[in-house]
Amino acid sequence: MRRVPGFTLIELLVVLVIAAVTLTLVALTFNRYMEQTSARRAAEIFGQDLVVARSWAARSRQAVVLEFDEPVRRYVIRVEAGDTLRYRSYDGDSEVSLSSLDLQMPGDTVAFNSRGVADLSGAGGPLGRAVFTAGTRSYVVSFNSLGSSRVAGS
Repeated sequence: MRRVPGFTLIELLVVLVIAAVTLTLVALTFNRYMEQTSARRAAEIFGQDLVVARSWAARSRQAVVLEFDEPVRRYVIRVEAGDTLRYRSYDGDSEVSLSSLDLQMPGDTVAFNSRGVADLSGAGGPLGRAVFTAGTRSYVVSFNSLGSSRVAGS
């Protein structure tokens, strides 16, 4: 009997199983990478926004308030007069998505006075803290009353 060139069904199934396992591993690795990147990026953006809030308060001689809305994972930076300087949303529809957001301050606000100094009296120490979490990865932003910050993984 003459053999026809080509692949057997078993050979094709083995190749498909190997491809499926490889794609699954790649997808899991990519998902972990995106979680880590999202949380770190959100923490870095927050650090930059602290500098913007402080600078605006000192330059305009108006109080600036940073208000967190933790259940919907967003925050707003507003000038005393009510104008919005920045609006950040980290829900599932945004470019940077988080599973939780926590400003560890009373009232979930940071207020910079007209001289650009934040009131951290309710922080329980000299530094305020905000925690940005995506999946299992969290980053903590520690900041002082002048808006200077440091991002660290936890």
